Amino acid sequence: MASTSTIDVGAVQSFAAKDTNRIVGQIGKVLARKSPYINILKGGTIANVSDVVRSIIQERAVVGASLANPVFQEDATMCGTGATQDQVGSTEYQFKLESLRGIGPRVCVKTSRTAFKGAYLQAQMALEKGILQIMNSDVRATLLNRSGIKFIAKKNTAFENLIVGDAQAIDQKFAGLPDSQMNFRSLYRLGTLLREELLVEPFGTEKGDYFMVIASIDQIEAFRTQADVKEDLNYLTAGSFKVGSDAISGYQFQGYRGFGFGIDSQPLRFNQLKADGTPDLIEPEIGVDARYGRASRRNPVWVSAKYEIGFLVGGESFARLTPEKYSGEGSFKFAPQLAMGELEWVAQRDNSQNLFLDYGQHIYQISRAYQPIRPHAVVPFAYQRCTFNTGLSSCVTSSTGL
Repeated sequence: MASTSTIDVGAVQSFAAKDTNRIVGQIGKVLARKSPYINILKGGTIANVSDVVRSIIQERAVVGASLANPVFQEDATMCGTGATQDQVGSTEYQFKLESLRGIGPRVCVKTSRTAFKGAYLQAQMALEKGILQIMNSDVRATLLNRSGIKFIAKKNTAFENLIVGDAQAIDQKFAGLPDSQMNFRSLYRLGTLLREELLVEPFGTEKGDYFMVIASIDQIEAFRTQADVKEDLNYLTAGSFKVGSDAISGYQFQGYRGFGFGIDSQPLRFNQLKADGTPDLIEPEIGVDARYGRASRRNPVWVSAKYEIGFLVGGESFARLTPEKYSGEGSFKFAPQLAMGELEWVAQRDNSQNLFLDYGQHIYQISRAYQPIRPHAVVPFAYQRCTFNTGLSSCVTSSTGL
């Protein structure tokens, strides 16, 4: 019987290169299934026309007629009469294509071939999660930094003093530091602001229209357990309404009083604001020494952080654009460019260390641009994290039950 303890070097190279397509497909599936941020933005492509792209967004028209009580006249008396002129305007934004590059560990076939296939499948899972985290974090950071409305949860303060920004505003800063946990009443008021005052379009489904709320699992649970929310859900469940059943049996629920809820498993946290008024965000993970190489662990500073950020999002806020394929012009030809986290296995022969193709590694690149459309359709809300209460208490009887 032939030995199966080793793999031919050429077979390893071929296996790794061909398996890239499968990994890319898996990344796409994971993004669609587990990404609460990517799915809330429109997609598209950015043309190869300019380094900095100008985007003109049409504002709502200022109509001459009253929107409270428009006055109509008898048609027969309209001869020779004029009309009040309507006014229109637009806002210009600028955005540009930006990229992030990553490179996997350099693999030596000589030391890895005995268990290459098994190790490679584990590496695939790590790559899927890593690229998902980068894309999620990128979208979330853009929504935080470029949003046109910001809100802080602060007790004994008027609502209008907690919120900053306006229609078509962009790159707003928080009004200060929060000192209270977010509650459903304030969330509902923010939803009313978007819907009635700023005329933000909600997301639409066959089940109805809603604004998306994305926050930590603790904050979502806090929304659920507030008295009015809990009572409403109990009535819905008792009446056999599916939304009530889904709300209680799952981590997420949609369609409750105009909101859909999604959980951010690694939310943004901070302890202070920078000098420019932006949160000094804490990295959620740190690198530690493993038996071989380095490994990620949760950051203790992030775990104990004082403040956290959630998001209320309406439709048409930003578009996430990817570049058109560019292969060059005339005699200047380029290989296809990586743009959406595609992985490419590289084993390049040289006249030095890799003459015999002993080494190979994966590279990837994520390229995107964010086009502002209605930046005020995103409201990051900052709140204070509350100390977890276990609810444990002393027993009232002896352990024997006597």
